[in-house]
Amino acid sequence: MISRTMITAAAAVFLVTAIDVVSDSPRTTVIAQAPSDTYNDVYNGWKWWHVYCYRCHGVDAIGTTNAPNLTDPNFKLTPAQFLKTVRNGIPDKGMQAWDKLLEDKQIRQIHLYVRARTDKILPPGRPDEVGPNKGPWVPPAGWPKR
Repeated sequence: MISRTMITAAAAVFLVTAIDVVSDSPRTTVIAQAPSDTYNDVYNGWKWWHVYCYRCHGVDAIGTTNAPNLTDPNFKLTPAQFLKTVRNGIPDKGMQAWDKLLEDKQIRQIHLYVRARTDKILPPGRPDEVGPNKGPWVPPAGWPKR
């Protein structure tokens, strides 16, 4: 039995073939470049940063009078330290615990965003959604790859 999907697929192949035969100009196929998983996490980290963190730590994580500069290479936290700090907060310094509002995945994405700023591989400002200059992004050596 021939399904509707099979008929639709056959019709699409016929149509593309017919266009190729009739058309004198070469066909150009444009395939959108999907962002890498790591870059997607950095971008999502930027989005979470701007929901929860920028008010105290600044727009580009460079700190304010309320909270430290997280892009200082001397202040670099491991992923585990960052996760623990964000989850539990630092109450004696005025940082609330974010474990009720942020899941561990979101905190890890924020950490990647901060690390990208610290390592100077992500310039200040809003990152492109698909990668730098709308092109593919390859994580630098030593960066996590998903």
